[in-house]
Amino acid sequence: MRLHSTLKGQGFTLALIGAVVLAVLFPGPGAGGGILKTEVTTKALVALTFLIQGLSLPTRQILGSAAKIKLHAFCQLSNFVLAPIAMLGLLAIFGGYLQEGIYLGAIYLSVLPATISSAIILTGNADGDSSAALFSTTLSNALGVFATPILCSILLRTSGEAEISSLGTLISKLSMLVLLPLVIGQIMRRFVRDWAARSKSLFKKTSNGAIVFIVYAAFCNSVENDIWSQVGFDTIISTILFSLLFLAVFSLLVWVISPLAARDHSERIAAFFCGSQKTLAAGVPMASVIFSSMPELNSSVAGLMLLPLMCYHPAQLFLAGFLIPILKRATEN
Repeated sequence: MRLHSTLKGQGFTLALIGAVVLAVLFPGPGAGGGILKTEVTTKALVALTFLIQGLSLPTRQILGSAAKIKLHAFCQLSNFVLAPIAMLGLLAIFGGYLQEGIYLGAIYLSVLPATISSAIILTGNADGDSSAALFSTTLSNALGVFATPILCSILLRTSGEAEISSLGTLISKLSMLVLLPLVIGQIMRRFVRDWAARSKSLFKKTSNGAIVFIVYAAFCNSVENDIWSQVGFDTIISTILFSLLFLAVFSLLVWVISPLAARDHSERIAAFFCGSQKTLAAGVPMASVIFSSMPELNSSVAGLMLLPLMCYHPAQLFLAGFLIPILKRATEN
């Protein structure tokens, strides 16, 4: 995948921007208590998203690379340890310039698991170990059900910015809405494997549509509660710049450290993409559950808290589009 193909694949990002614009123009239907009943429908769509993910994942191929323990351990440590450390370092320097919701969203971004589909595709396009990427990213998303809320709770409490009311209840909710549908999807795949293989395009469109709806609902609450009257153009620019800075610092750290876990260049490519990518597909649905467990935060702030993730997602794809030809040439040499 070269840069022009990465640019071509930004339709999903444009749809997310469209959801924000629609929320600004028509917030009533998607706000809490609106006709779309988003307080219920968003939870159903979270479960649907992960059911689709379970249906999409090839079980045998996942298990085929399970033995590469050092590589997988590195990717998980990058996702859940290195990323938060890097983020805390940047927030210590620049956090004072960020609005509260953006600050909290930056912390949330740092504790998210890796992407699944894009990390695998990017790894394969760079001639990396795509089988290892499949196992690593799947493991990351399964661990994220526990690691993301736990780390989020610790970091938010330490920063004094917010607190999750009941961590055990939150993990139970995430398990029911994320892990259980994922497992059910994997079980169902055994009986509908051929249909699931033929339905990749349908699955992707349905999953992306669900995520766009959840983003719309989050921003509707923000608009209805007039949170955006407090946000100027400088806040948007500072969020974009901070997200780009985090991407640059975190990606560089992962690449420099990755030889410790990789036996060859193909594994290093897998370690890089699986270690430095952050998931929007799981991050947005999980956010709707995690943010609702912060009683001191108004639901309107959820839109702001999603902004760092929404900035990071397209930026990581643009960076990948630039790096893939370079990584591929290094593999050939």
